[in-house]
Amino acid sequence: MAPPATRRVAPLPHSGTLRATGGLGAFAVKVHPDISCLLAVGLTAWTFADTIFPEAAPGRGAAAYWAAGIVMGTAFVTSLALHEMGHAVAGRRVGLIPRRIALSLFGGVTIFDREPETPRAACQVALAGPLVNLVAALVAGLVHVVLVEVDADPLAAAVAASFGVINAGVAVVNVMPVLPLDGGHVFRAALASAIRRPDIAASVAAGFGRLFGWGLLGVAVLASASGDAAIALWTGLMGFAIDDHMRAAPLPRSLERVLLPRVFGRVRVPRVARRPAA
Repeated sequence: MAPPATRRVAPLPHSGTLRATGGLGAFAVKVHPDISCLLAVGLTAWTFADTIFPEAAPGRGAAAYWAAGIVMGTAFVTSLALHEMGHAVAGRRVGLIPRRIALSLFGGVTIFDREPETPRAACQVALAGPLVNLVAALVAGLVHVVLVEVDADPLAAAVAASFGVINAGVAVVNVMPVLPLDGGHVFRAALASAIRRPDIAASVAAGFGRLFGWGLLGVAVLASASGDAAIALWTGLMGFAIDDHMRAAPLPRSLERVLLPRVFGRVRVPRVARRPAA
């Protein structure tokens, strides 16, 4: 899944500061990786080293699989950074000023100086992130094809393919029409434009976000029962993160009493406009 400032999750503790710089001022924005990014690298490395790479390139030792897994963990965090950079660049194009990018376990948030002024601008900013991931997925796919054609190391080809799958997955998940995902911001902007009630649009999008979080928790339970530890862990953590985010976002008092109370409960709507995820 809002007056001044920014969009998405609550403020995050920072473990360090990077600065994305270059010849183009559009890419100059501070990047703050949360300490949980280390957990993201570890979980991703375990997922690929334990289940995916041994099947894609059999016959290697555990060290090789774990080395490739760590590469994939770093690539996952890089994909999140690329996603947020897309939001930052799109924000500049519509007149916003990106203050910083905060990265965490399941995504990030691009902090702008204010909300987009029009629904069209809000949609442009929201969709820019998934678009960057789709481009990255396409490039990774081409690299994978080239590696296969030249008969390169199967493990290297698997890494390239996995990077493409990760970026495609980030894009697909983020276009779902539920807050706090990018598709939820697009849905909220479109609904607000249609009914002329931004408060109700935000509440409905937030309600769908909460239901989505519960759905992920249900998938985690089913995956755990079937013995799929990786899916259970990832979906469970994502479900808890989304549900916690939606509970923390305040809803206007007038809507707490009257807006779909039995379906959405006491859904809370963000007071700040943070750009983003995971």
